Amino acid sequence: MFRFRKAAAGVAVLSTAVGLSVPAAAVAVAATPVNAAASSATATPIKHVVVIYQENVSFDHYFGTYPHAANTSGQRFQPSPGTPTVNGLGNTVGAGGTGTLLTNNPNRDVAGNAANPRRLDPANLNDVLTCDQDHGYTAEQQAFDGGKMDKFVTSVGTAKGTNGPGQPCKAGDVMNYYDGNTTTGLWNYAQQYAMSDNSFGTTFGPSSPGALNLASGNTGGVGLAINGAATNGDTVPDGVGGRSLISDAQPYYDDCSTRDAVSLTGRNVGDNLNAAGLSWGFFQGGFTPTTSFATATANTPQPTATFTPDQFKGRFATKPAADQGLCNAAHPVGSAVGGTGGTTAGGTNYGTKDDYIAHHEPFQYYPSTANPHHLPPASLSAIGTDTQTTTAGVPQFDTANHQYDLSDFDSLVGAISHGYVSPDRLPAVSFLKAPGYQDGHAGYSDPLDEQKYITTEINALQQTPDWASTAVVVAYDDSDGFYDHVYSGVHNPSDTSTAATPPGPKDALTGPGLCSATTPTAPLAGQNGRCGYGPRLPLLVISPFAKHNYVDHTLSDQSSILKFIEDNWALPKIAGSFDAIAGPLNPMFDFTQTQGNNATLFLDPTTGQPAPAPRADLQVQVTAPVVAGRGKPVTATVTVTNHGPTAAGPLRVTVPTLGVGAITGAGGGTVTGGTDVFTTDGLAANASATFTLTLTTPSAFSIGGILAYAESPTPDPDLFNNFGVALIITS
Repeated sequence: MFRFRKAAAGVAVLSTAVGLSVPAAAVAVAATPVNAAASSATATPIKHVVVIYQENVSFDHYFGTYPHAANTSGQRFQPSPGTPTVNGLGNTVGAGGTGTLLTNNPNRDVAGNAANPRRLDPANLNDVLTCDQDHGYTAEQQAFDGGKMDKFVTSVGTAKGTNGPGQPCKAGDVMNYYDGNTTTGLWNYAQQYAMSDNSFGTTFGPSSPGALNLASGNTGGVGLAINGAATNGDTVPDGVGGRSLISDAQPYYDDCSTRDAVSLTGRNVGDNLNAAGLSWGFFQGGFTPTTSFATATANTPQPTATFTPDQFKGRFATKPAADQGLCNAAHPVGSAVGGTGGTTAGGTNYGTKDDYIAHHEPFQYYPSTANPHHLPPASLSAIGTDTQTTTAGVPQFDTANHQYDLSDFDSLVGAISHGYVSPDRLPAVSFLKAPGYQDGHAGYSDPLDEQKYITTEINALQQTPDWASTAVVVAYDDSDGFYDHVYSGVHNPSDTSTAATPPGPKDALTGPGLCSATTPTAPLAGQNGRCGYGPRLPLLVISPFAKHNYVDHTLSDQSSILKFIEDNWALPKIAGSFDAIAGPLNPMFDFTQTQGNNATLFLDPTTGQPAPAPRADLQVQVTAPVVAGRGKPVTATVTVTNHGPTAAGPLRVTVPTLGVGAITGAGGGTVTGGTDVFTTDGLAANASATFTLTLTTPSAFSIGGILAYAESPTPDPDLFNNFGVALIITS
């Protein structure tokens, strides 16, 4: 998809606070932040932080040869004159002082043979769709070998199984890297904006700890633990009577968790944003359930305050999706390279991945910020402000509670861009998580699908009035085990040497059960099982205030993002958090002026190359009766006009309803889950296409409407998706 905001069945309802005399297309929602004074009182000119939190990439895996690309295949990359170098593979001396890490790496395979990093070729499908590596808390420490960084092949390299196309996994592939011929978009962002080459995972280990370190900087304080999470290696005794999370247990408070799960005690940044009256949200692909809580409990209705773990396990999943309770939307692995997924093996079926991955959603671990039933926001205007109610201190789980589908963010940004919603409705802090197939995680995602997601989101944000005061942080939750040559030293020690079996000792960085600092020091909050810093990870800042073509060497970690948010809005630190020792992100910004002067950079999501600013050349109009009877059929039309200089297409027109009943019939379209999808092979310049649909209005009074999105799945520099809306009142 090229420069288009995604549309989904779970799109939020537009605000209904509009006058009947105002044409639907001109409706703008009056906006008042939860606390306007708090929203504007920032330590920097940044009023909106958007964190795009990706998956499983080490710094060397994506930027090890930056800014030099081979240019033998893939997208050509030529660095700008004066581009700074990074602490990379090609400029670091190799083993024994000979060669470089590319030609004489200290890592060896099990037979003692050299294991030098190899460039992954974008022209080779097996190099695009790679195998997942071991990235466990203990295994990663073993790979570091006390800071020698020479045991990656034998400790975390994967030699079992196959990749999507069926090629056997090889342990030596853990050493390999991409360059700007594949990760073109990220390299181009680094050219225009700021990047760190000295940022690390807060702790060792996989996605769940990485997600929690973003939300709170604290993986200690495990509360409830079910389905073996207390003994299977998910957690380890912390030495002070509690447990620390070191692996991928799912969040306890989630109707889409179906296996070992834990809850977390203590506070997270969402709690502190709520206390300060600031708007915020976590937006994840696939969060909208394929079976709603209301539908799932229709035969035995229950209040939202009632939460039962595993309640919907095994009830609603349909292959090829996995069993994830209420959340079973999925996409083909390798969509960007022709992957088709499905249930029939072979050919272009490289696998299918669920969109929603529960253990990537950190706020679902905490009862204060969870939305266990995946309830949608009441309206676009409610996004960021819909904190749940509590009764006698008991959470009622009766609102979206700041946890949303990614399509809700896309709808909000689109509405702001088109003037339907006031710009101050963009939350102060937004965390974005891609659907699985686009999150960059080896084994089920890839750099090309990831690039489409990242560039699409940033392109859309750059077209809003909010962009002038926005900072996008692109960061990663863990390294997947992929080789990186930089060791930060121990900044938070851990000693699990006396942990009873199961799970037994889990640290291994400086000895059995040990992660010891050079200078003896106590761990944060006295808790073991939080050895850090872990592997070096990519971190980019994209903003009008980001320094231009800049590489920052300041030591930072995942909780540095948390620290920036806290410092910018004068939030308190979190007890026991790494935020107490985190390095700053401020050196990546230029705050010497009140207005940022770093230009926008639009990128082609398919190629990652710079592209012209999108032009709104599609016009979408929705016609429907403004007033309709309750429980009555309504006929509406959607007209798409191409004002572009060339033909557009194929086109896809997605039409969800907004609080006025589900679509029941379509003239030439396909109705799925109450959402209509039309497709057309093409639309000539200055031509129009009209589609009809029918819906049945609710039996009660309602104010809502119909929203139609048009988009093209093919690259077209002169085409930009647009949408139309029609107001409907049932009386």
